[in-house]
Amino acid sequence: RKTSKMKAIVALLVVLAAGSGAFASPLNQIKLPATGSGALAKELQPFVDLIPIEKVVALTEIYLTQDKEFQTAIKLIRGSEVKQWVQDIEHASEFKMIMDYIQSNGLDIVALMKAFNKGIGIPPLSSVIKSYLAPQVQITGGIQGYVRDVAALMSIEDFVKLYDDKMEHSKLFQDLVHELISTKYLPFYQSIFTNKHYQNAENEAAKSGIDRHTFQVYSELLLLASVQM
Repeated sequence: RKTSKMKAIVALLVVLAAGSGAFASPLNQIKLPATGSGALAKELQPFVDLIPIEKVVALTEIYLTQDKEFQTAIKLIRGSEVKQWVQDIEHASEFKMIMDYIQSNGLDIVALMKAFNKGIGIPPLSSVIKSYLAPQVQITGGIQGYVRDVAALMSIEDFVKLYDDKMEHSKLFQDLVHELISTKYLPFYQSIFTNKHYQNAENEAAKSGIDRHTFQVYSELLLLASVQM
């Protein structure tokens, strides 16, 4: 059960890290924006520090120029159906409750979401010319290969160790985890992938030869990849 909680928190932190690109320093270090006491921003910062942002962005660029399945998936993720899907999620009352909780506990999630939403409107996929000129780098390939290659850039053990330490010693972090996995959000979480706009995007992915389960499981990561560029 702890592992499932850790995965949920890491997923949230990756979203925050990608969305906070506007707050990166010249050294490409991500600093989570704070509000009020800034307590939650300070609590989550060590997780974000474990993410090698520059390497992940570089890997994403390689996949965008060399891997056809990844290119197709990102093109779908940048389409109108996914944009409407994200808007539907953000308009849900439960989503607003989560955002209010995070905002009131010291992390400026509003600023991060603004950056994330701006990123979704990024121009179309890299040009064909760029893909021909880009140096060929050895990659695993495919959506699942991208996930494995990204995971190889960071230490999952460090994430697990940090998560366990926070769960044992930080009341603020414990409260955040308990809030995010609260049963009151269960209907909202279940509705995310039954949304008609998501279903339309998944159908298009299937028509393009992308496995439905793979598209669903990694849709959030694909969203982040599309925001980076």
